[in-house]
Amino acid sequence: MARPRLEVGTYGEIRCYPLKGGKVRAVTNYRDYDGVLRRVERTGTSDTGAKNNLKTALRDRARAVVGEEVADQTRVDVVADMWLRELDESGKAARTKRTYRESWERDLREPVGALLGRQVTVATAERVLRAIRDKAGLGSAKHAKVVLTGIMGMFVRYDALDTNPLREVGALGESKKPKTPAARLTRITWDDFLRLRAYLAAHPKAEQFDLVDLVDMFAAVGPRLGEFLALDWPRVREDSNTMLLEGTVIRLTGVGLYVQEHTKSAAGMRTLTIPTWAMDALRKRRVLATSRWVFPSSTGGLQDPDNTRKRLRKVLAGSEWEGLHPHAFRHLVATQLDAAGLTAREIADYLGHAQVSMTQDVYMNRGTVGETAARPLEGLLTETTGQALGRSCGRSAHDVLNRR
Repeated sequence: MARPRLEVGTYGEIRCYPLKGGKVRAVTNYRDYDGVLRRVERTGTSDTGAKNNLKTALRDRARAVVGEEVADQTRVDVVADMWLRELDESGKAARTKRTYRESWERDLREPVGALLGRQVTVATAERVLRAIRDKAGLGSAKHAKVVLTGIMGMFVRYDALDTNPLREVGALGESKKPKTPAARLTRITWDDFLRLRAYLAAHPKAEQFDLVDLVDMFAAVGPRLGEFLALDWPRVREDSNTMLLEGTVIRLTGVGLYVQEHTKSAAGMRTLTIPTWAMDALRKRRVLATSRWVFPSSTGGLQDPDNTRKRLRKVLAGSEWEGLHPHAFRHLVATQLDAAGLTAREIADYLGHAQVSMTQDVYMNRGTVGETAARPLEGLLTETTGQALGRSCGRSAHDVLNRR
């Protein structure tokens, strides 16, 4: 009966032959990845040594053939370039691509770039990541771990390594980087908001920075800042009191500001029915508009979210709202809608959250939302005396509130 044919990438029985000088030669037949059976041999000082040397050669032979571009002796920076090219071609968000590339260049290239793939052990990876954690913070270390996991995963995919050492890296723990506590106000009440409006109306810089209308829209819609700055006039529908949030303003190195044609998640792509008082404010802006963007920069282009946050911090410095984060308005809107009896799903739809139950995600249409959500927001400003949109509260109000 004929002997079974060796499968590609496998070898037959290893035979050992003594050589002069006390050495031993180990020999076997190996079925290469082109289908050809070839004789492979290695020597050693004993049968065991020769066999081990031969098995190592066969292992490296398989890796060299299968992964023509990658072997365990390939430098990490070479594979990193391959991984980053693959990342660029992926469907990941532009901001994610930028974050990962910056993580490699800033935190990983120097400590691991010149290492060979087989030299990146679990201990090496942990040491590098903990050093990043202590120098740049836990967030940077987490990003670096994701990037290095992807790079070493490519070694595994090319059969250059058997396992990914990053899979065994332990928890990174707490950052040892000294932190300067920063005041951050993330929740406000509706009464807080009304006082804030009075403060902004009286602040000379607030009008210059176009913050008064912007804060009103925050309280009406509770948007993510980047999503709202991506809003253009064609997506404001005055006849139906709706707006379409369908993008995000981001900045990319070498590109500058641009609108990413999707929001943070699929749930963020939404059409909202907004309160009448909010649409009235937008109508007034539209009459004077000279840019396609609803809230443009001073030159008429896209407004940078980072600059907007800086301006808000500058105007609120020294006031009771110092440290106010734009996300506080998302909490404000959610609180108002919850108090009005809306369901968690309705609130999630209005804010563009994806965190609802699987049944709601899969079986319910969440495309156009907000009519019910708009009602409890509808009369909040008009019912408040002395707080009509556009009203100036005077310099004295600014002085009083600034001392609180």
